[in-house]
Amino acid sequence: MGKLMLAAVAGMTGLVLSSVSASALQMLVTRMDKNGDGTVTYHFAVKLDPGETMSAGSDFVTMYNFGGLVAHSEKTPAGWTFSSEDFGRTPTWNGYPAVLPVDVPGLNNLTWTAGKTVAGATMVEGFSATTHTAAMGETEYSAQVTRSANGKVAKQAIIGTISGPVFIPQ
Repeated sequence: MGKLMLAAVAGMTGLVLSSVSASALQMLVTRMDKNGDGTVTYHFAVKLDPGETMSAGSDFVTMYNFGGLVAHSEKTPAGWTFSSEDFGRTPTWNGYPAVLPVDVPGLNNLTWTAGKTVAGATMVEGFSATTHTAAMGETEYSAQVTRSANGKVAKQAIIGTISGPVFIPQ
């Protein structure tokens, strides 16, 4: 009986978690270009759910552990700003991290911040960065968005995975 109950709870939890991730901002790899000099350029898009927006200056998306970033290779859509920090910008709540991504010291983190309001149900393209690293694998991203529901507005933290360059120690 106990095992059956545990399996039912685990199954319901899986459904809840998958439905949450399906109705939240997603960061997508739209294209990868292998360049003649051995570098690889990743092109990204950010897809917002109908119930969320990105507010100017406060909402952002960060891709963690983008190994081998080529300096000044990033491209940013109009109205957005770019930064790369040793420790990636992560959504917080009352000064504490709202999500806990794996952030490896010494690997670049790419953050794009909305400089103008982005409407819900929008896909923003034009993000890219180039890397010296040819190995590809799963890495994490996080985002902070503004969600409106039932007449209330609140900040929401999102975490997900995306394909990107991975550092393989030699």
